[in-house]
Amino acid sequence: MTAERAQDAIGTHELPNGVRVSCADEAEARILWAEIDGDTPYAEAIAGVRADEVVLDVGAHIGLASLCFTEHAPASRIIAFEPAAVTFSCLERNFAEHVPNGTALKLAVAAKNGEQEFVYHPYVSSKSTLHTDKADEDLNLEVYLDNADFDEQARPLVREMHNVRRIETVEVVTLGSVLDDHEIERVGLLKIDVERAELEVLEGVREEQWPRIRRVLAEVHDGEGRLGAVVAKLAGRGYDVRVRQAPAFAGGSVYIVLATRN
Repeated sequence: MTAERAQDAIGTHELPNGVRVSCADEAEARILWAEIDGDTPYAEAIAGVRADEVVLDVGAHIGLASLCFTEHAPASRIIAFEPAAVTFSCLERNFAEHVPNGTALKLAVAAKNGEQEFVYHPYVSSKSTLHTDKADEDLNLEVYLDNADFDEQARPLVREMHNVRRIETVEVVTLGSVLDDHEIERVGLLKIDVERAELEVLEGVREEQWPRIRRVLAEVHDGEGRLGAVVAKLAGRGYDVRVRQAPAFAGGSVYIVLATRN
């Protein structure tokens, strides 16, 4: 097997709840599920989402957040977006097996429709992005390793794996066009995890469409004033906005924004 094929191999991982998911890396799937499952912002955000409301999972990766959402709101329709080819293959399999009301779309979401270059990290696919920033990536990796008290001798290999990347050209849509094309009138939850492209996702919603969206859960990287801009955009449209930071990223740029309204 070539190195590239090894990077792209798809396996499976059994989550603590007994669900077996398709993934490119078991360790990554285990870490991501720990961030989502239990008493987390994800569970808080999905609580109370109604059967007549749609959940939009932007930056779905392999679909772990959507698995959480379908567990808490089984009657809600879920539409998930993931542009990377290998990751989307996992997402598609996981939706077919575990998200009966779900639709997986091989798309990125941003401020304009079209095509863009997408930076894919085969060894750490969850950090793949339309909006690369080496300094921000390095900062968050180092604080994560420090906060996890990661073995010093293993850190050089981890850094090397995080730096492996390749470019894919992906199709990009706006949320405004998604709401139009899928005739969506009620969004119970818009979840965003797009590695520094979160503001562009929000800019793709037309002003008259904002009343359709009841809650937003976004992971935001606070560079170039991004966190303040996201909070201001949501607060200015009538949302109650709360910001928190997971202990794993204390000292880094990654924050979770939860915006709600009745």
